[in-house]
Amino acid sequence: MSIIGIIAEYNPLHKGHLYHLQEAKKRTAAQGVVCVLSGNFLQRGEPALVNKWARAKMALQNGVDLVFELPVLYATHSAYWFARGGIATLAQTGIVSHLAFGAETANLPLLQEIAALLATEPPSYRRRLQQLLQEGLSFPQARIKALPPELSGHAELLQSPNNILALTYLQILQEQELSLNPVLIKRQGSGYLDISLQKNTFPSAAAIRQHLTANPTQFLTALQELTAFLPPATIKILEDEYTRGQTPLALDQLTPQLLTLLRRTTSKELQQIVDVSEGLENRINKIALQTTDLPEFLARLKTKRFTYTRLQRFLIHLLINYTKEQERCLQNNPPYLRLLGFTPAGQELLKEIQKKSHLPLITKGAHIHKYLQNNPTIRCFWEMDVRATNLYTLLYPNPATRKGNLDYLQNPVFKV
Repeated sequence: MSIIGIIAEYNPLHKGHLYHLQEAKKRTAAQGVVCVLSGNFLQRGEPALVNKWARAKMALQNGVDLVFELPVLYATHSAYWFARGGIATLAQTGIVSHLAFGAETANLPLLQEIAALLATEPPSYRRRLQQLLQEGLSFPQARIKALPPELSGHAELLQSPNNILALTYLQILQEQELSLNPVLIKRQGSGYLDISLQKNTFPSAAAIRQHLTANPTQFLTALQELTAFLPPATIKILEDEYTRGQTPLALDQLTPQLLTLLRRTTSKELQQIVDVSEGLENRINKIALQTTDLPEFLARLKTKRFTYTRLQRFLIHLLINYTKEQERCLQNNPPYLRLLGFTPAGQELLKEIQKKSHLPLITKGAHIHKYLQNNPTIRCFWEMDVRATNLYTLLYPNPATRKGNLDYLQNPVFKV
């Protein structure tokens, strides 16, 4: 049985994502689609435009059968850990046969060749990589420049975020010796970071978010201007979330909370936060006292070694108090399957998963209690996911919707 696995953020799900889904189904004659979806905070270090249940509903309305949550410990980490958490979740269902992902190139053999080198790290490559890191380059830049001569001609191609993530997926498949078959779908339309809206093409999710958040009071008007780019189900879900007072959300809404934490947290405490190393804590303390908004703080903190994305992730890690002690849990792989939503076809897939997977299947938050006492890894992952949701809902425009513990109260989304 051919079952596609997809790792996504769907922030929000647009017609480019829909093309990817439909193309993957066509190529594999798939009998089901399982999606691992980031929760309420995302890999580039920002809150999602709408919550994880709303985005799960988008997925189900557009052809996905099962949606599981990618725990926040993975979802807000580097590309490597984001990919590893997603792939491990799909593999541990016991039913997924294919991994479908997008890239700016259709050259799968080239990506696989480079991924093999990254997975094995021959001594010459490792020495060159360490040298470049010592010179102050960021890890993604150093990794590309460390490639051997026969591959370095493709360096420009590998600087695209989608290609980097595709490469990481392939690297992990080889490292972990997993049997998931890669299905590479060439990205159509605008680039990942292109914020323009062009007719007759697929814009990036970043462009769509910018259009929707530019003037929050005009959200519904802006949404109607995006009908050419968003599936009808996505538009309806975004309308409903706005009506409830639960969107739009963006990083700048966290400015008071984050500046408070930045000025209050000591250097010793900052050293314990994921992504803080090499004396960065001292620069953070200094710059936090000299700036009054997040863009200025990030601009002054950025160096060749510490990219904007990594620094934004640090801000989310500081917010949720994601420490290096909790980071050690990542080595154990996701310890459960957290269900966010399903269709009738997905319900049948769940029955197969229960037969084949050794992981606990969490369909309701109340079910987690029997695992917490005797399994510290489950406790680590679960408590962080609950904390992330509790802090995320405080950003809702409607104060009446800011209640906590939704991870215990919200049932999985069911699409008939």
